[in-house]
Parts: sequence; C-alpha cells; structure tokens
Amino acid sequence: MNKTPPPYIAAAQLSTAPPDYTWNDLVESDLQLPQPRIAHRLAEMSHRAVLAFSLGSLEWTLWRLRDQLPDDTAFLMLDACWAGVVNWLYLDSFDNLPDWEEELDRAIAGPLAMSFNCLAQCFYDAEERKPFTDMAVTISEVALKVCGQPDTFKAWRRTTIERLAQAYPKDMRARTGRPVPREALDPAYQPSEQADDACIAAYLRSLDVAQNYCLSEPQGMKDEGFQGTPYEWPPRPQDGAPT
Repeated sequence: MNKTPPPYIAAAQLSTAPPDYTWNDLVESDLQLPQPRIAHRLAEMSHRAVLAFSLGSLEWTLWRLRDQLPDDTAFLMLDACWAGVVNWLYLDSFDNLPDWEEELDRAIAGPLAMSFNCLAQCFYDAEERKPFTDMAVTISEVALKVCGQPDTFKAWRRTTIERLAQAYPKDMRARTGRPVPREALDPAYQPSEQADDACIAAYLRSLDVAQNYCLSEPQGMKDEGFQGTPYEWPPRPQDGAPT
C-alpha cells in the first residue's frame, strides 16, 4: 500500500486536522457543474492519461482526509486503480468499497463517495472507450474543495494537464493509450516509454495481492483471459494489454 504521499503533495503540507469546509447538497451540486475549459483540455490526452489525472486528483483528497479515515480501504482501492490503469483486469471491483455515507460524518463521507463514484464511472467508460472527462473534472473539483491548498492544487492541476496532454496525447487509432505510471503526476518526473516501463514494473512488483482485496487474484485474471504472468511488466508479446 502507498504509505507516503507523492512528493508534490508532501511538499504542499496538507492539514491533517478535521475538515472545516462546508459539505451539503448545494456543494455537491456545484462540484458537478460542467467545466468545459478543463474538460476540453483533458480531451486532448489518452484515456489512460485522464484516468491517471483522476487518480492524481483523488490523492489530494485522500491525503487531506487520511487521519479522518477509519481504515485503509480507500488507499487499497487507490493502489488497485493505479494497477487498473495498466490493465483493467488488475482492478477487482468497485463493489468492495464500504458505504461511507452510512458510517462517517458527511464532510468525510461526501468527498469520498462522490470521488469514488465518479472514478468507477471513469473506469467503466474508459474500458468501453467512451468519453468521461466530466467525471474526471468532478474528482479534481472535489480535491480543490477539500485539500485546503487551493492555489497549490490549481497550479498542480494546470501543469499536470499540460504535461499529460503532451506526453500521452489522444490518438484516435488507440484512444486508451499506453499505461501511465503514478510518477507521471509528479512535476519533477520526465515521461518516456523506458522510464514509464521501469516505474510500472516496480509498482506492480510492490503490490501484495494477499493483503489487498481490491486487487484481482492472478488465477482469476487468467480465467478472464489475461495472458502471461500477472503483476509483471512489460508484458510478454502474447500478453497484449488493452489498447
């Protein structure tokens, strides 16, 4: 499990105190309003890059709320989702998530539920090769509301979108695009296929399927059609990660 925040979030020094923002029906409605300017910029990158942006934004929310969470479920799902960016079969199911709205205060449960509901739709649409930029925008708007460092987050969001669109551009012949590592969200990272492969390989090796029920079991993945050895990268020629 990722036990430390990415460098760019660590540098932001997010508060760990109980949240002091307002969260109600009006806030939820506002966070789901269309943001055409941001959505248009996200549409310039591959589907996997949009998924990576969504997960990067979600990390701002999770690390802000870290001390308010009852367990590690959200971070276990985060790990599985980063693996799912490599191959959908690594991500077991969003059905593993608890009903936070029944268990936690609304200021905690609301951002979690909205973010993960949007993320589930993002993965579904990406797998079906449908557009999902509006869902990704909402996840980032939740992070902006929650993180407590709006200027820092906006600067990260702006530069990250620019970098992802340049390094992982949309290709109408292969909209899903190549896998994007977690490190690609770090402004200090220099994307390249070689560097990406090294980061993805290290990440998959670090995962502990036995300790994370949000990840798929290797045999189950093979039963679903995965070729080669699960949790290894790069895939062998016959593996054929989805494009």
